[in-house]
Parts: sequence; C-alpha cells; structure tokens
Amino acid sequence: MSAVQTLSALVLGHTDYGDTDRIVQLITAEQGRISALARGARSSKKRFTGTLELGSRIEATLRRGKGELWQFQAAELVHGHPHIRSFLESITLSAYLCEMVRELGRREQPEPKLFGLLDVALLVLDACTEPPQAAFRLGFEAKALSFAGLTPVLTQCAGCGQAADGPMIWSVSGGGMMHEACGVGPGVSSAWALAVEGFRRTPLSELVDTPAPTGGSPWLLSELMIWHQGRPLRSRELLITLEAG
Repeated sequence: MSAVQTLSALVLGHTDYGDTDRIVQLITAEQGRISALARGARSSKKRFTGTLELGSRIEATLRRGKGELWQFQAAELVHGHPHIRSFLESITLSAYLCEMVRELGRREQPEPKLFGLLDVALLVLDACTEPPQAAFRLGFEAKALSFAGLTPVLTQCAGCGQAADGPMIWSVSGGGMMHEACGVGPGVSSAWALAVEGFRRTPLSELVDTPAPTGGSPWLLSELMIWHQGRPLRSRELLITLEAG
C-alpha cells in the first residue's frame, strides 16, 4: 500500500491539537473512518481555509503514519454544502448525521455504503429550501444501522420471530420490535415499524416532506444505536428540542 493516498472524504469532526494543529476525523469509502493530523490548520489562513469544516466533502492527500494517525499533505474542497447553514435545524441535523456515521464507521475498514449514504444525505439536505421532515432522519438512521450490521427488527418479533400482531414493544437490547410477552420496553405499533421499514428502503430525497409516523417515538432508532455504542450522541439533545419545537 502506498504511503501517500488521495481519497474522497467527508469531514466528521475535529479536535484541536497543540497550539496550531488539528486532528480531523474523516469517513472514506476505501479506508472507512480515519483520523488525520492537519498541521497549522488553526494558524494558516491559506492552507486549509474552508476545507475542514464539519460535513465538507474534500479530496484529501494523506500520508500514512506509523500508528493510527494519518497526516494531511493537501486538501481540496469539493462541496462545502453552504445552504445547510441557512437553518439551525439543518445545521444540527447535519452534525447529528456526521456524528452517527463517526460512531458506526469502522476504523480503517472499507465503508463505501456509509460514505455514500452520508454523501447523499448532505447533498439532499443542502438542496432543501427548508429543514426536512422527521422521516428523512429516520430513513437515514435505519439505513446507517443496516449498513453497520445492526439492522433494526421492524417486520416481526425480535424475540420469537413470529409475526408482529397484538401489543408490541421496542427493545433496544433485543434489536427492535417485540411482543409484550417477549421483552420489556416502550409501546410501539406495528404500523409505525412498517412505516420505518419503508423509509429504510426509500431514497432519502423522497423522504424530505414525509412526517414521522404515529404509534412510536421518533427517536427509537437513535436509542438503539446509543445502546449498541454505549455512549450518547452530543448533537441529539438539541435536535430533539428543535424537532419538537
């Protein structure tokens, strides 16, 4: 493998390092989730101007380090998704989508589906003239969980495998919907679960104007991911407040 690679990447976040540097988290199709050191990113007004913002798509020329940390040689902005910044809801949603992919993406393992999903989601969000309805987020969550090998159980009981009839609950430890007799959790209707399963199979661009289905909390998929990862999503609480408002 070449020590230097040029990869299409999406910026998932960053951490300041030292007085002038920045460690940037990226998702790529070929290398999955990686961290790269951008030397002088906080002091130079020319080298990385506008390229390392959250959600930006870039062409990154990277040198492989000895450990897990790569080093930027150069970065060129492909798409900065500027219209997302027109609405606080869209800004927060884009941060949430990036955070979710950062949690689910495997380090230095190919992640073409997660990369492609986030790439499309940010392009659709950038094209929206107003923040999308909740089905857009639910569809993204369902797709991302599936691509990460955590497909939520939505069409049958996750406990006994039988048809979803009668009173149902949502079990994060069980991976999805269950009969009341098979698990413990908040109530959820089979109609809600079938609607979300439909979102999972629908292109995100077709979910922009679709509201969340009734019969279950709009955050059940998010809670499933949090349970699996064992830590909260920092952007989630603000997004909950904005969607409720």
